[in-house]
Amino acid sequence: MNITIFGASGAIGQLVTQLALDHGDFVTAYVRNPQKISLKHPNLSLVQGELSNSSTIEKAVAESDVVISTLGPGSDMSRKLKGTPIADGHELIIKAMKKHNKKRFITLATPALQSDDDKKNVSTILPGVLAKVLLPNGYAEMKKMEGMIKKSNLDWTVVRIINPNVKYTGQSYGYSFGDQSAKMSVSRENVAKFMYSAARDKKMIKKMPIIYNK
Repeated sequence: MNITIFGASGAIGQLVTQLALDHGDFVTAYVRNPQKISLKHPNLSLVQGELSNSSTIEKAVAESDVVISTLGPGSDMSRKLKGTPIADGHELIIKAMKKHNKKRFITLATPALQSDDDKKNVSTILPGVLAKVLLPNGYAEMKKMEGMIKKSNLDWTVVRIINPNVKYTGQSYGYSFGDQSAKMSVSRENVAKFMYSAARDKKMIKKMPIIYNK
């Protein structure tokens, strides 16, 4: 399988990249700074570019079977952040995928993105309320992404996470589609495992699972 990973130099992105390579997949890593990728592997290729560069984004997705984005909005509480670069980058990724007739797209978000399956519980309501109050720019990015992803004709999966800062000690993970309450934390390792497994799981198409550590 050919997988393109946006945000491959980040903590979750590197874990997804390593998983894919370990399973024999070919990976195209889209990065702003290639020096942040320490992995060396014959199945790994790098495309250097900004999220605002449509031509390099098209180059990155042209041969892919699956496109995965591990990019998330900034968590700056100072309110100095302006604009929606992650959402705008997603828009260019979606356009590039449509141009090259690519369908499978997996991306990260928080429960600020709402699923049609969501019921009212702590894990579907509280993260959105807190983000709207404490991280308004990040909240704006999530809502902008929500609209464009749902309107696209892609086979998308939105992997929603809450507090991905838990130390990994071998825990397994669970997930909710928003129809039942989920625990409020998850390790990056389990996020990466789920995102990689979702690439081959047709049951996850057009779904927004909330991932959590068991």
